[in-house]
Amino acid sequence: MKVDPSLMLSNQNRGPETNSDLDKDAFLKILMTQLTNQDPLDPMKDQDFVAQMASFSQLEQMTNMSSEFSRFFNGQLSQNFLQFSHLIGKEVTYRAVVDDKVQELQATVKSVKRQGEDILLTLQNDEVINAEQVYEIESSMNENEVL
Repeated sequence: MKVDPSLMLSNQNRGPETNSDLDKDAFLKILMTQLTNQDPLDPMKDQDFVAQMASFSQLEQMTNMSSEFSRFFNGQLSQNFLQFSHLIGKEVTYRAVVDDKVQELQATVKSVKRQGEDILLTLQNDEVINAEQVYEIESSMNENEVL
């Protein structure tokens, strides 16, 4: 007996990729469909209904928490960006790769910008570096000034 190769699972076309995430609207639709189509002579038990509502409540709380975390993260990015603005006009020492060697260089910061999650510093020599490359900031205070 010979097996037809077209029937092998590896040769079968797979359906379109679907998102396995279940949002609260989809959960409610499923619950409403289940309630609408239940057998009137054998309705859903109270415990089952309460368990499903508890699952829905947990899903909604997780969605809200995710949304709040995203807002918090974006706020932190803005705060970090503003904290780096004090570097404008200051001389910084940073590490950069020049001719395949790590070198310590110095330059004055001309501007600060945010690009995605990165904070980029434009220097007086028109070089753009990541703020993470800076390891020393020279104070611009006069000796007579008090910290």
